[in-house]
Amino acid sequence: MFYQIILNAFQISLLENYMYKSPYIKVRYLTFLTSIAAMCVAISCNNGGVKEKHPQAKMGAAKSVFRDENSINSYADSINLNISQFEKRESLVFNDAEYSFYVTRYSSNGNPVLYIEHGDGEMGSVEKYYYIDHHQLLLIIENVFNSYESPRYQSRREYYRNDVLFYANSKSADDEVSFKAAKHQKAESKKRNVGEILGNLESAIENKGEFDLTFEGITEYPKARYIVLSKRELKSYRAVIRVEDEDELIRELVTNAEKYKGSSLSFNWKIKDGEAIYEGVKSR
Repeated sequence: MFYQIILNAFQISLLENYMYKSPYIKVRYLTFLTSIAAMCVAISCNNGGVKEKHPQAKMGAAKSVFRDENSINSYADSINLNISQFEKRESLVFNDAEYSFYVTRYSSNGNPVLYIEHGDGEMGSVEKYYYIDHHQLLLIIENVFNSYESPRYQSRREYYRNDVLFYANSKSADDEVSFKAAKHQKAESKKRNVGEILGNLESAIENKGEFDLTFEGITEYPKARYIVLSKRELKSYRAVIRVEDEDELIRELVTNAEKYKGSSLSFNWKIKDGEAIYEGVKSR
C-alpha cells in the first residue's frame, strides 16, 4: 500500500509538472521526487537489515548459499546464537554394554536444524553436532574427551554439500589449555552414510526402529525407583527412567509388572544431568 501511494504521488507530480511551466515549480517537484526516492531506498535497506538479523533469516535461503566452510560456519553460528528460539525435544537415554547416549533435536517450524548426540562410555565422552538445512546435512562437529588414551582432547569438523563431504579439519591435544590454543588443520575424509545417520537420530527422538523399546520391569531401591525399557533382541538398547513422583501408572506398574511386560508405555520425560526423569502419562 505504501508503494502504491508513492506511485500515485509520482504520477500526480508528472501531470502537474506538465501543466505548469514555471522553473520554480519544476525545481520544487524535482526536490519532492528526490526525497521520495531517498525514502524508498532507506525503507528497503532497513527491511533488508531486519530480515538478515532475524534468527531464521538464513533458513529459507537457497541451498546454493552454502558453497564453502565459511558460509556453513556462519549458518551454524546463527543457530547457536538463537538456540533458545527453536523447538526443543529430547530422546530417552539409551544404553548398550559400553555406551550410553541421548539426542537433542532443535527444529524450526517442524523442520530439524540441529541434532546433538550426548554420549558417555568407559573410555570417555563425546558430543556430536549435526547442522541441517532443508533436511540436508551441512556440518558435523565431533568433540571427544578420552579418559585414558592420548590425545585426550579431540575435535573434528566435516562439511557437506548435497550430503557429500567436501572438506574436513581437526585438532587435538593432551591438555585443555593446549587444545583451546590449537588450530584446526585439514584432515582426511571419513566415509559416512549421511541418510543412515540422520535416520538414526530421528528414530532415537521418535522411539522408532531399534529404539522402539517396551516395558521390562520397574526396580525398587530405598531412595529411587526406575522404569526399565528394553527390546527382546540380542545386543539391543535399554533405557532407564528415574521415577521421582508416583502416580496411577507407576502404582499399576509396581502392582502388576508382569501384566505390562513387553508393552509399549506412553509417558513424558525430561533429561536432567544426563538422566531421564519420569514426568507422567502423556495427555490424549
